[in-house]
Amino acid sequence: MLRWLVLPSICLLASFSGQASSAEAAFSGGAKTRFYAPPIWHTTITLPRQQCGVVQATQVFLPKQYQQQLLAKLSAWHRHPLAAYMNCFNVDAFDVEQLSCAHQGSRGRADCHLTGRKQNKGVREIIFVPSHYGIAFNDTQRVVLPVSASLELFAHEVAHWLGFADEYAMPLELAESFCSGRYDHASLNVVVTEKNIMNESELIALWRRLPWRHAVENWRYLASKQADGNWKLGSANVNGASYQVGLFAAKTCEATSHYAWRPVNRFTPMQYFDVTEWPAVYLEMLERAH
Repeated sequence: MLRWLVLPSICLLASFSGQASSAEAAFSGGAKTRFYAPPIWHTTITLPRQQCGVVQATQVFLPKQYQQQLLAKLSAWHRHPLAAYMNCFNVDAFDVEQLSCAHQGSRGRADCHLTGRKQNKGVREIIFVPSHYGIAFNDTQRVVLPVSASLELFAHEVAHWLGFADEYAMPLELAESFCSGRYDHASLNVVVTEKNIMNESELIALWRRLPWRHAVENWRYLASKQADGNWKLGSANVNGASYQVGLFAAKTCEATSHYAWRPVNRFTPMQYFDVTEWPAVYLEMLERAH
C-alpha cells in the first residue's frame, strides 16, 4: 500500500511493510521512507511576440533591481523594424555584485561580463548595467548597455550585429581597424575608399560592390565628372539633381586618411541613435542580406 505524507519542505513516499526495521520505522509506525528535495521553481522571464524557430537565442541579462523597468521597455521591441531580423531572447536576472567591468577606449565604454558563470560559446549576450558603469560597449559576441538606454539605443547596438556600421566619427582606436578593412563582417551602410577621385573603371567597380547597388540605377549617379575625365565621389548634387539614394559622405573615418560613404544624405539611427525612422533602403539591404 502506498500513500503520500506531506511535511513542510519535504515530500515523503511511504511504503508500508510488516517487516520494517527499527531504523525504517522513523515515521508512521514502521513506514519505509524516501526523501525528495522540493522542486526549485524559477520564474521564466519572457518578452512578448518573440520569433525563435531554429534561430539561436540571444541571452539578455538584467540587473534585478532594474528588471521591471527594463522588461517594460523591451516589451515594445517586437514592434521595431529590426525585430523582424532579431527577436529571439532568453532573459535572466542577476545581482550587480556579479559584474566585472573595465573601461575601454578614449570614451570609457563599459566592457563588462558576469562572473561566476560559464559563458556559452557562440551565444551572443546583451548585459544591462547601472548607468554609472560607462557608455555602451559592443563586440561580435557581447553588447553592454546602461539601464538608462532607450529602445533606440538598444536597436543601434544590435544593428551592428546585423551588419550596420556607425555613421558618426569613430574614435581613433575603432576607426583605424574599421577604415582599413580589419573588421569581422562586411558593412551594409558604409563603404570605405582610399581616395575620393576615381577614374571611370574604378568608379564602376565601386558601384558594383555597393550593398545598395540595387537602388542606384546608374554608376554615374555616384560622382561628378571632372575636367580631366576623372570622377569626384559624392552624389550630393549631380547634374543639378539631388538623389535620395546614392553616395554621400559619412563621418565614420574622419580620424583616418580614408573616406567613408553611405547611401543617404539624411539623419539615420546609425548616425544619431535617437533617430527613430530607418531609411527604406537600409531595411531593403537587410532583407537582401538575410
